[in-house]
Amino acid sequence: MFNLNFGRKAETPVQYTFENFFDRIKYEFRRSKNKRFSYFINRLKWNYFPRFNIVPKFPLNIDIEASSTCELKCDHCFRQYMDMRENRFMKFDLYKKIIDECAEYNLFTLKFSMRGEPTSDKELPKKVAYAKEKGIKEVWINTHGANLNEEYTRELLEAKPDWVTISIDGLDEMYESIRKPMKFKTIMENAIRLRRMRDNISPDTFINTQGLWSAIKHDPKKYFDTFIPIFDRVAYNMDMNFKEIDVIPDPEFTCPRLWLRMAITSEGDVLKCPSDFEKDEVMGNAKVTSLKKIWDNEQDKNRKLHLAKRKNESVPCKKCHHGAKILPKKNNLGIMEASATNYQFRKEFEGVGLNRQKQITRK
Repeated sequence: MFNLNFGRKAETPVQYTFENFFDRIKYEFRRSKNKRFSYFINRLKWNYFPRFNIVPKFPLNIDIEASSTCELKCDHCFRQYMDMRENRFMKFDLYKKIIDECAEYNLFTLKFSMRGEPTSDKELPKKVAYAKEKGIKEVWINTHGANLNEEYTRELLEAKPDWVTISIDGLDEMYESIRKPMKFKTIMENAIRLRRMRDNISPDTFINTQGLWSAIKHDPKKYFDTFIPIFDRVAYNMDMNFKEIDVIPDPEFTCPRLWLRMAITSEGDVLKCPSDFEKDEVMGNAKVTSLKKIWDNEQDKNRKLHLAKRKNESVPCKKCHHGAKILPKKNNLGIMEASATNYQFRKEFEGVGLNRQKQITRK
């Protein structure tokens, strides 16, 4: 029997995993390896601090851009529809300053993601290694996987990242209609190589894949069966329509991110969260202001705005998918049934890539 577990608690309900209860236990056990106690405390803070309006001394997670550039032109990505106002690599001196302060305050998770492709930066392995040397408990990398040739993959794994996620949206033609101009054959070769080299070089590195729901909804079991021999975990995300931002904001939503994390662009601009794609509200710059000061003062203003039910006065919050109304949605997957959610859009949205093309053709 094939199971889906939708009970996983996250900061916002945007991702689901192909896991049953026992899979989840194994996943948590593996993720906490070599840091059992600190991981347990971190999870308590992550899940409960926002609920009780407890502000940690320092963010539990920093999202950081090694790169705000990207080689791909993905159909679903906000980069194709917004002005990024930035397109460069973070200089190592600035990165070092940031990590030194994060280490001082015992940052738990450093996540290379946000608006660019981390592996575009040739210094990424060096940056990962420095964060691990300074004692950062978890170093994550979210990547499209296109740059993971043998040499780069080896350098990256030798730096000992804790987590690597490759975003693979669907199979074959569906994948290629979204992740332009990548070929499905290439990403499969890169994924298989990553698994083989991970096992040999850095067996404690957790490897994960995620895709968009609309890209796999036609045959989710085939997607799972294709990737579970390669990855430790297979997940999928709710779709976000960045071409037409027509989600309906939920005025009752109080974003837990403001109690958990901040984001830093490749130029050092500090944002309230990684979803301020166009840098509408820059809280300060890490070159001249401490992250601790920004967290205590500027991020506190954002927390108070949300608690006062005035989040829509913020430009990035008003258009953010994470603060949109969500609707229960029953997914009948044939061999499995599960309750999920989807964003409430003002008009029909079937997804990206081939789904978007078919919807346009019908209209």
